[in-house]
Amino acid sequence: MDQKRTDYFKVGAKQYKEIRNEYKDGKLPSLLLHVCCGACSCFPLVYLIDLFDITIYFSNSNINTLEEFNKRLDALKHYVLMLNNKFNTNIKIIVDEYKHKEFLPLISPYKNEKEMGKRCEICIKERMNSLFLYALNNNYKYVSTTMTVSRNKNSNYINIVGDELSNIYNNKVIFFHTDFKKNNGQDIGVEISKKYNVYRQDYCGCEYSLFNKSDKNYIKS
Repeated sequence: MDQKRTDYFKVGAKQYKEIRNEYKDGKLPSLLLHVCCGACSCFPLVYLIDLFDITIYFSNSNINTLEEFNKRLDALKHYVLMLNNKFNTNIKIIVDEYKHKEFLPLISPYKNEKEMGKRCEICIKERMNSLFLYALNNNYKYVSTTMTVSRNKNSNYINIVGDELSNIYNNKVIFFHTDFKKNNGQDIGVEISKKYNVYRQDYCGCEYSLFNKSDKNYIKS
């Protein structure tokens, strides 16, 4: 994929202001937000909570075991419950079916690639396509993902995929652009996760990403 570099933090900030101006009456537009784990949700949810009526879409069949899948889901539930109580909001969580055996053949041909390689691109696109399909079938106005909060993820690629999927589905769902890691977003998220004791894993998700823990460039989520 030809990836023209764009500052998606600025693109998202512009969208944020436009949505804020459009919905001055206080009624928030609906957002279906793909979340990969509790830790990665910490900063994005705080950033988005005043802008959208948020429903989380936990679609992560890339995760190597059901035990780890549930561990990350429980961490997310723990954090969302705290947010809802603190901000008097009603963030909901939709859990997509865990199908790791079906997911694995999509990425296994690229098992030896490093983080942010072809394996990750396929994984990201597969989960984001699921996000768009669910949003289309359930009348959500906006979609987005928390994956850009990680320095181990290519934010440029994630946003390009979002735009491509918007076009494929005739712009019936609007993609909200993000680069949550910018302006210390990931660092803020780490501090929030520590404050509220949110589980933080030390690998991305699939069994092949476990090897990347020894990579000196790999940063704990």
